[in-house]
Amino acid sequence: MAAMGMTGWAAGGYVAVVGGLAALGGLTENGRFYLAAVLLTLPLGLAALVAVYVARGLLTGVGGLFTETSLPDGADPAWLTAGGVVANTLLFTAAAAATVLLVERLAARRRVSRRP
Repeated sequence: MAAMGMTGWAAGGYVAVVGGLAALGGLTENGRFYLAAVLLTLPLGLAALVAVYVARGLLTGVGGLFTETSLPDGADPAWLTAGGVVANTLLFTAAAAATVLLVERLAARRRVSRRP
């Protein structure tokens, strides 16, 4: 296994930061963390944001077949909150990883086009 270069560490750190922001957004229920994750992963963060709402609908729809999707006080049950945090974290982490791959591909294409 080859040693990971500085670029690889930076890419891994970027993906970890975005995943951490998404997890903090869900755990603290603070939209600022999600906003930071979206901004850091643009343009793919917009697709992740749309996927968050699709995932929420799927979680609620499928979960609603088996159990209640809201508590008597109107709050979300723990399974829905936890599922949403996990789904959101996975989606934004995937967007960050895809952004890294996109940047690497664009950089490689640029290097090839600069060759005489």
